[in-house]
Amino acid sequence: MKKPQTIVTVLGAGNMGTAIAQVLADNGNIVNIWNWEGDIEPLKQIEKHHENKKYLKGIKLSENIIAKYNIEDALQGASFVFLAIPSGVLEHTIAFASRNIKNRAVVIDLSKGIDAKSLQITSFIIAKHLRVGLKKNVVTISGPAIASQMVAKKFTAMNIASKNNHAIKKVRAIMENDYIKLVPTHDVIGVDVGGSFKNVYSIAIGMCEGLGYGLNTKAALITYAIKEIADITKAMGGKRHTAYGLAGLGDLIGTSLCEDSRNHRFGKYLGQGLTAEKARAKVKQTVEGIDATDCLVRLSKKYNLDTPFAHTIFHCISSKHDPRRAFERLLREVL
Repeated sequence: MKKPQTIVTVLGAGNMGTAIAQVLADNGNIVNIWNWEGDIEPLKQIEKHHENKKYLKGIKLSENIIAKYNIEDALQGASFVFLAIPSGVLEHTIAFASRNIKNRAVVIDLSKGIDAKSLQITSFIIAKHLRVGLKKNVVTISGPAIASQMVAKKFTAMNIASKNNHAIKKVRAIMENDYIKLVPTHDVIGVDVGGSFKNVYSIAIGMCEGLGYGLNTKAALITYAIKEIADITKAMGGKRHTAYGLAGLGDLIGTSLCEDSRNHRFGKYLGQGLTAEKARAKVKQTVEGIDATDCLVRLSKKYNLDTPFAHTIFHCISSKHDPRRAFERLLREVL
């Protein structure tokens, strides 16, 4: 008798949510995809054209991906729930969704951020809103994963983190294939911190692009960025070495040097002289690194850490600091 297909839910139909849905569907799973009610255009496009023209244009999506306009319908019968939504609205979404997640389901955090109010990692925020039996089933995935390259079946390796080895094993069974590899770790904090703060420093590398700096400068700054990420990871209770792995250095290189990255583009526009407001408007998508920069500076203060690179980025975003002068000072006096 043929084995029934696994039902998987992806909450979030942006670049990454759609790409993950395609990978899961490519592996033979039935994938329900939902997006917040204020942005249902991607769902309409997926339903009508099997394409998300807004966020992943030109990619023909699997017929195993089913658009769901109601979150309760999307979650019905799902053995796995992937959260691929901006960290700023994650808590609201999981608090509402949690009552509809079935017993023994695995909940996977792709948002990999820091909650701006509590300064806790998103995995902790998710677990807080789940009933007792599900709290142990939270998994986080992070690493160098450009959505367009994943759906083009270019080899992609990421970290998968949880204290629950069985949950990790179950997620690897539905996600891994010839072009997706998940490398396990128990350092949930390190994976979430790296996944969040790589966005901060990707803005900086984008600014380097806008200012006309070369690869020599970018390489030096990436090296220093990893030191600051490792420092904050350790202070928050994670492992320093995680910052030098896929979820730290790997993700930072992949995002900061990718011209399609919204954080890179935002930084590039800043470097070209646009204000933060105009740069954000020109990107036309959520720039996770803006809020992450604020969180990083606040955490640095909380743990009494020296993070001059992060502070330079913060001032370039939040004030009228001239990026060129700010970076010249950083390069001359700090590195």
